[in-house]
Amino acid sequence: MTDHPTTPHDALVKKLLEAPERVGVVLRESLPAAVRGKLADADPEPLPGSYIDSRLKEQRSDRLFRARLRDGRTIYLYVLIEHKSEPDPATPVQLLGYLQRIWRRYAEQSRDGRAHRYRHLPPILPLVIYNGRPEWSAPLSLLACIDADDELLALQRDFGYQVRHLRPDECDEQYSEDPVVRSVLRALAWAYARNLNWEDLVRLLRDLPPGHPMEKPLLVYIASVYREIEKADVRRALEETRPDNAEELTMTVAEEWIQQGERRGEQKGEAKVLLWLLEDKFGATAAQRYRRQVKQADEAAIKQWSSRILRAGTVEEVFNGG
Repeated sequence: MTDHPTTPHDALVKKLLEAPERVGVVLRESLPAAVRGKLADADPEPLPGSYIDSRLKEQRSDRLFRARLRDGRTIYLYVLIEHKSEPDPATPVQLLGYLQRIWRRYAEQSRDGRAHRYRHLPPILPLVIYNGRPEWSAPLSLLACIDADDELLALQRDFGYQVRHLRPDECDEQYSEDPVVRSVLRALAWAYARNLNWEDLVRLLRDLPPGHPMEKPLLVYIASVYREIEKADVRRALEETRPDNAEELTMTVAEEWIQQGERRGEQKGEAKVLLWLLEDKFGATAAQRYRRQVKQADEAAIKQWSSRILRAGTVEEVFNGG
């Protein structure tokens, strides 16, 4: 949240919400009666940070408060201050993005207890404060924005999602009836399988026609991910399934292995520098807390964390993007 409100509306509402007792009044009078009855008597606690996109700063601002329920659990109350002179139909979708950021910051505050926090997210109740002339006409829920029949809408109602879990022991038909799709999905399913040998690779490669556009990408994937596979097994599998160009394809795999070695060397050096910067800025304890995460990270993650370190006020902001 900016220290200097960008509009008179913003300035006045923020001043009103500075005192916890006034926040309590505003929220209790604005929320549904069923919610008010669940809130404990203590005033809500203001929390730092804004969740508004920088490009929308001129149009709205926000405040986040933490309150207690009568049963002792936590609830977040998110106040969106709408500066526009008329309702914005994008509000339901934008609110969903803001709520996602709040939940993520809550869950990612530290590595300790992260999984538990993601499984026990606190409820968030959004409140939009708007003073435009026209009546508020934007939908009051995201579901009201979705154009679907009742059956499809039911799948959206709880923000559920489908999972296609690729297991290493599935039969051919379970992967796919299409041989090319089956080959790729099987390769993904075997990414963490152990003790793969040349016969397994033959089974995988036979589904993919020789010369298919997916051939080289698949081999590069195998070279990148199948860390325990023997080089001789790859050559033998290629000779079995692609005798006409086995040598060329073996070179493709070999080149990928060479590049991997070079990347791992560079990445190791970048990780070492990042850990040194973390220790220098936040202390040895902070650096030690994230040492394992840094050493296991890929190149993209290390570069992202390194770019954040200069502007981060805490070590958590480096890794969680706060």
